Amino acid sequence: MSMKRRRTTPSGSRGSRSRGGVRDRHNVVTSENDNLSKALADLVPDEFRGTDRYLDVVQWNLEWFGAQKSLAKDKKRFGLVLDILTALNGDLFIFQEVTGPSKDGRYPGALDAVADELTKRGAGEYVVSYTDAGGEQRVAMMWDREWLRSKITRDPPDLFTAGTYKMPDGKDAFGQRTPFYGYFEARIPATSHEPDLKHGGGSNRFDFQALGVHLKAMGEGHAQRLASAEVLAKWLTAEAPKIDSDAFIMGDWNAPPDDSCWAPLHTLEQAPQSKVVFQKINDPSDFSYLWLANRSDKYVSRIDLSAMTLSSMQQVVGKAAQVVHWKPIQDVLAQAGDITAKKVKDVMAQLKDSISDHMPVVTRFYFTE
Repeated sequence: MSMKRRRTTPSGSRGSRSRGGVRDRHNVVTSENDNLSKALADLVPDEFRGTDRYLDVVQWNLEWFGAQKSLAKDKKRFGLVLDILTALNGDLFIFQEVTGPSKDGRYPGALDAVADELTKRGAGEYVVSYTDAGGEQRVAMMWDREWLRSKITRDPPDLFTAGTYKMPDGKDAFGQRTPFYGYFEARIPATSHEPDLKHGGGSNRFDFQALGVHLKAMGEGHAQRLASAEVLAKWLTAEAPKIDSDAFIMGDWNAPPDDSCWAPLHTLEQAPQSKVVFQKINDPSDFSYLWLANRSDKYVSRIDLSAMTLSSMQQVVGKAAQVVHWKPIQDVLAQAGDITAKKVKDVMAQLKDSISDHMPVVTRFYFTE
């Protein structure tokens, strides 16, 4: 089997049932904040709602989720984030900026209750795991065990523990936010020509490696991002191939895909017969980060990126990593036609303050012989 990537399909061509027998939700509503939910109802566009026809990987920076500095914000947004995740119904979520559990067991990770509630709702059978390093800005993965099985017998490890890659000035290339490594087996849905074989049997399963990252931010982080890009490029081409599977890196890279700090990945992608894709699947003209500063060059940007190896290059169709622009943003942009228009900025500011300064990015895979 090979794993292929495809753009999202129009909503009219999608099935009406998502995994676990749960029908697609047509409104994102939270009972914890009725006024907010009315204003922000129906956030997730139809083309991004979950279905059992694909393997959906969702990456999302949740902006200090569960941190002390965001406790008041979390009380207002918890139900909304939960409903968004229910609607997205991803097989694998890769999060950044979340608080993990304390080592002494005094408090759980910020996503533990989210995974439990998603399971109670019948959206899937979700489990979550966090990096050890990162404090209140950890990387975490949450996956649906109905469709994915972790092939790591213990909690997925921090791939590059803090201090492994230090720069000449003593700074960590990853800024203390260590990447998170996962190795999974995906169950491929049965077709009319193939029986639905569970994990461990038959050909309808696919192995892949996933690396979640949150790289150093701002202009002063350029040198650290360049150093981390060198490590990640080496991992994609030298370490990951030791396991016979495709591999991808997703997360908050904190610089657009055409930035010079990603030179090691640009070089790999441009090499003859390379199987590494990076710029090809990340549209620099799009935006996933709502900076909303009073400077046109920093207003919005595309910094939530993906890099991966693919078994054949013709499998990439268009810009495959798609940003989920909330429906209110889509609607107001269609009316205003200019991203800097005041009413557009007002809607973005409301969404930024209510949910996160990042929007999710969905990468959709499908399987074929």
